[in-house]
Amino acid sequence: MKPIRFRRGAGLLRPMCRACGTNGRSKSAPLRNVLIMALLAPALSLAALTADTFLWSRPLQGAPVAQTTVVAVPFDAAVCAVTADDFRDLRVLDDNGAEVPRAVEKLRAVRLHTVRRAVAAQAVALKELPDNRIEAEFVLGATNAVADGFSVATAQRDFQHSVKVEGSSDGRAWTTLVAEAPLLDYTRYMDLRHLDVKLPPSSCRRFKLTISNVTEAQAQPFTHLLQQTGGRDGQMEQRSVDLKRQTFRVEQVNFWRNETVDGAAEEIRRDWPLPAFTSERDTKKHTTLVTLQTGRLPLNRLTLEFAENNFSRTVELHIPTVRNGVAAWDQVASARLLSIALPGFSKRELELNFGELRVERVRLVLHDGDNPPLTIKSVTGSGPTWRALLLAEPGRTYRLLCGAEQLAAPTYDLDSVLAPARRGLKPIEWQLGAPVENKAYRSTGTPFAWLNSSWLFGGAIALMLLVLGTFLFRTAKSAAQHLSDNTPGE
Repeated sequence: MKPIRFRRGAGLLRPMCRACGTNGRSKSAPLRNVLIMALLAPALSLAALTADTFLWSRPLQGAPVAQTTVVAVPFDAAVCAVTADDFRDLRVLDDNGAEVPRAVEKLRAVRLHTVRRAVAAQAVALKELPDNRIEAEFVLGATNAVADGFSVATAQRDFQHSVKVEGSSDGRAWTTLVAEAPLLDYTRYMDLRHLDVKLPPSSCRRFKLTISNVTEAQAQPFTHLLQQTGGRDGQMEQRSVDLKRQTFRVEQVNFWRNETVDGAAEEIRRDWPLPAFTSERDTKKHTTLVTLQTGRLPLNRLTLEFAENNFSRTVELHIPTVRNGVAAWDQVASARLLSIALPGFSKRELELNFGELRVERVRLVLHDGDNPPLTIKSVTGSGPTWRALLLAEPGRTYRLLCGAEQLAAPTYDLDSVLAPARRGLKPIEWQLGAPVENKAYRSTGTPFAWLNSSWLFGGAIALMLLVLGTFLFRTAKSAAQHLSDNTPGE
């Protein structure tokens, strides 16, 4: 038998080859194969994805399609109640049982808003008119330019004038567009300044602006104290009023047009019905505890209604948690609720906003202080609208499967396919049919569910220690045996 050579170093004896059985295979090969099969078990289970993997099945109902069409399916409360937080366990199968790629998104809408764009214009005439008026004529620069209004620029303060606007396409026939518009500044009394004039829709390129009362007299009150040489008081007060004439100076007239542009996409909220809540009083902490069953609905706002008015209270939002094996509550948001109803003034701020949550229940803690507790009439939950997108084919029917939370998230390319057209995408909407429960479903058979077992975790650690101990024992035994064989006899 050919001797096995050993390499000495660092106080260890390491064989240069491993011991083999009579068939030329490693003695640890069967154990290695068992470990490999255990690691491959989750992947093998995923390959057998069928409708029996899920607790619930929902048929998709909608108008038949004549060609490949993007279909949107809004989720209802039943879907939210049985799916994972990120909807990773949601799948779509067709009538042949084939998996159909889907995308999950929040329903959003692009809000339109109006911005002002400058329109080039040139002053071509200016003249004084009787009755303390001036007339200025402007022509737009571009041939096809239109103006929706103009703004008067001036550095003056404390004035009040009016302007008449006429328009013309050829400079000969003039039409009154604005009979009288105010130009004013009341900054002496309050922050009120109005120098914009809106124009009605027209094809006019030339405009005449007639400003009235361009030179106005303003009363300037002064008080003088005069020394009196005789009399009992020794001084007397004399009031006088001086008139100051001010001519209205226009530094610039800026024409503009309105343009509607797309704003940022904003999520569309929907109201979710919440069941009855329970309320209890904590007299020691002077708080009111309100427990709501939210059924894993996607919520990011709660709106409260009270029977009372004229209060300002702090409210906290708590969600369930476990600390050191004991059930507890964690605070995730807070706000101040305000309701004022007084003669001539009212204000209501009764909303609690927070990051999106999907939990079974939440708790509201109202801090009453030394005030009497409030009577809660109702609590309304609201949050984003989630939906699934898929490509429907003619002649096919589909069903949505859910209720297998241990499934890993799928990898589809549908999001990338829809991305270029998502801005203007208008899918047709289908609805979810009645849920059908899978009687053969067993949660223990769900892929990866067995990985949550504490027994499995302990067994895996024990198996690792056994394998490691066996390997070290066999290595040490083999090394000792060969050292004994190679040692010269005494």
